[in-house]
Amino acid sequence: MDSGFPLERVDKQLQKLFPELSSRHIEEALDAGWVTVEGKKVRKGDRVKGNQLQCYSLQEHITGLRKGNPDLKLLVVSEGKGEWIVDKPSGMPSHPLSLLDKNTPTQWAFAQNTEMWRDFPSVQPTITPHRLDTGTSGLLVVCKTYESFLHWRGRFQAKAVQKKYLAWCFGEVTSNTLKIDLPIAHSSSDPRLMVSVQNQEKVRPPVQEAVTTAQLKREQKGMSLWEITCSTGVTHQVRVHMAAQGLPLVGDSLYDTDYLRRPIRPQFHQLRACELSWEGTTVVVPTESFCLGPATA
Repeated sequence: MDSGFPLERVDKQLQKLFPELSSRHIEEALDAGWVTVEGKKVRKGDRVKGNQLQCYSLQEHITGLRKGNPDLKLLVVSEGKGEWIVDKPSGMPSHPLSLLDKNTPTQWAFAQNTEMWRDFPSVQPTITPHRLDTGTSGLLVVCKTYESFLHWRGRFQAKAVQKKYLAWCFGEVTSNTLKIDLPIAHSSSDPRLMVSVQNQEKVRPPVQEAVTTAQLKREQKGMSLWEITCSTGVTHQVRVHMAAQGLPLVGDSLYDTDYLRRPIRPQFHQLRACELSWEGTTVVVPTESFCLGPATA
């Protein structure tokens, strides 16, 4: 009866049944037990007949993701026809990576409009045309349509959007103004790290140009508050550049070599995206509580 269904690897069958899933998502679904044969978990390399796979739990999970997370709350600072600009809190990723992620701006946006997934049909899509590190709070563009996403991504790639940040730093202040023009690349020894390029033999290409300017706002209890402008948008740019000046961000366990000896160690590095400007428009986010400082916030 089953002669028309040859044996085939489970992951290959799932790629055909759910083309919107990445290889990582398929592995996660299998690990979670959302795909079974006769009620038993299967592994990606198992060979079964195509009519044996039971994927009800996986389909149910995907349907739930596309409805979004109505319990997730984000402050909308500005709204246009094709985008929201929200205040992302510290600790929230800018976009989902795992099939299990339910607390990102993507799930928030899908709950605002349950038909949005038709414009972003891949499971766990990126709908933010730029990103903030998980620990960084502040302004993030969240697009409502794929057309808007492409438009905003073009703006960021063309460096037509100016970004300002506030950052609390440790270290000795020797100048009230800084201009840091140091290329940045991935570390060849630690995949988590970006490094300012002093010796290109120690980094992994590509090497990206990066320019940061910083203006001292004030000093407080062994820390300094800086207003920072980036004309480029390299991963971890502010954190890498300020650390290279001997001014690592407060709470930055990744780039502060003295992190464990600091008098305070907040859960996240103290960086807030406070302003976005483009084509004569400027959007700002409340910063009063952040400016109080990590010791008293």
